[in-house]
Amino acid sequence: MFFDSNQLLASFVTVFLAAAVASLLALRREGSRRLTRAVGTAVLAAGAVLALASWTRFGDLHSVFVDAPDVTAGQPHRRKIERKEPFHFHEFFHYYLGAKYFGDLGYEGLYDCTALGDQENAREVGVPPHIGGWVRDLDDVLRDKPYDAAVARCRDEYVPRMNPARWSAFKADLRELQTLVPDEWWGEVVYDAGFNPPPSWVLLGGAVANLIPIRLGHLPTYLLSKSLDVALLVACFLVLRSTFGAPVAATAAIFFGASFIASYGWNGGAFLRYTWLSAVVFGLASAKRGRWVLAGAMFGAAACDRLFPAGFAVGAAIPLAWRALRSAPDRRRLARLGLGFGGAVGALVLASLLVFGFDAWRVFFTRIVRHGDVYYTMHIGLKKVITFRDWVPSQNFHGHVGLQRFHDWNVRLRETWAASRWIAVPVQLAALGGAGFVSLRRRPYEAGLLVGVVAMFCFSLPANYYYVVLCLVPAILLQGALVSPSSLGRAREWGVAMAFALFWLTTLLAPRLYGDDILYDHFICEGLLAFLGVWIAAWLPWDRGAALVRARTGAAPAPAPGV
Repeated sequence: MFFDSNQLLASFVTVFLAAAVASLLALRREGSRRLTRAVGTAVLAAGAVLALASWTRFGDLHSVFVDAPDVTAGQPHRRKIERKEPFHFHEFFHYYLGAKYFGDLGYEGLYDCTALGDQENAREVGVPPHIGGWVRDLDDVLRDKPYDAAVARCRDEYVPRMNPARWSAFKADLRELQTLVPDEWWGEVVYDAGFNPPPSWVLLGGAVANLIPIRLGHLPTYLLSKSLDVALLVACFLVLRSTFGAPVAATAAIFFGASFIASYGWNGGAFLRYTWLSAVVFGLASAKRGRWVLAGAMFGAAACDRLFPAGFAVGAAIPLAWRALRSAPDRRRLARLGLGFGGAVGALVLASLLVFGFDAWRVFFTRIVRHGDVYYTMHIGLKKVITFRDWVPSQNFHGHVGLQRFHDWNVRLRETWAASRWIAVPVQLAALGGAGFVSLRRRPYEAGLLVGVVAMFCFSLPANYYYVVLCLVPAILLQGALVSPSSLGRAREWGVAMAFALFWLTTLLAPRLYGDDILYDHFICEGLLAFLGVWIAAWLPWDRGAALVRARTGAAPAPAPGV
């Protein structure tokens, strides 16, 4: 669990603050609008500071265990000094080394060559290797392989095609990381699920990783590479503030920080893990500003970072396409959005093909299809709701024996999903169809967010930390309430925002109520499904009846949402 009692308390306080201020801003009376907004913004800003401090574990960050200055590097049981730094070893190993050596190791050689590199490093200083026993088989993450088989594969398949200087650099990077963490962590890091972003992401990640070394002399330059995500997050909040206003940006910051499912323990202190989120935020903001080519390019970059963000682009295009049927300006907007999206995707995919070749994409798609059908304990999606049975929770997947249980568990879940298609497909179609229908009359950035979230929940099974994008939901709902021309519209946006706050509170409480991570993950999935239903239902055109009444009485119609 990556959430302590202090974070829980701070999260509850800030979420309640956000809900209270949103209520005041959305349901305000006209005469008190300016004062309410000024006071509300100040309160939200204070809540954002507290939430973001909570996200960093109030400065506790992550623990690194550096070698003491008087010890010999690599020696077993050497003295270590604990420090608190923004350094997530597990994430850094996968995304920094995976990107830096992708051209040499591809998707399937990282663990095998880490085992061999560790073995050779250990032999050079006359100590036992840090890795032994079993290594996860990246050809099939539901299985593992004996240590000797992993070492032999790297020696026979990968090292012969690597430049000797490149292999030496890889081993040197392993030695540098060994000075930062306990030796026993290495057996765990080669037992995860590997390095899985598309080659189009590796273009950026690999370039940065090869540019910034882990250490330059005595300078810990690995901290520089970790700061890039922080810079991206700061840019996201600044863009939200400049585009939507301070209350919206502060609300997004509150729900970003007051998060269990995307807490600091998952991706904080990682290497370029928020690039896709930043691209989605920039895309939504560009759509709000009417910069359609830039919006499309940002959505395209997000889709090339992680495939599922393509749903945000589709959502943003829906209201434009609907209006384009009878509006020449909207046809031009839609064309510019498509041009930006297609241009970004085409450029990134073509560049990755030139650098890494077609086979990298073939392996990626083969792996990602398999990966999307693996039921990890803390992934969130419709599959988790529909396949849940009484035999699903209370599992132990640790170690070699546990991985065999994990394999059998997954096989049974896949069979359950296949047998449940009769209900799954109608639910998927109803959710996507409902989201698409209500998006027809929404602003493109609103439609993009709704369809993007619905698509990622219903048609994929992302890890929980990808749902960090949900922090935008209450912020955009607050924006809708602030700009709505009618009291009914404000009340509707406020109601959905309150439903989201209630759902968010359940995500904070679930781990405390259910000690089994499979069980509380299931309840989080159910809660998100229920909220999505509320969101879609609330955005249905219930005001059609009100429009008929206005037509009969001769009242002026309320303006429809613009672009």
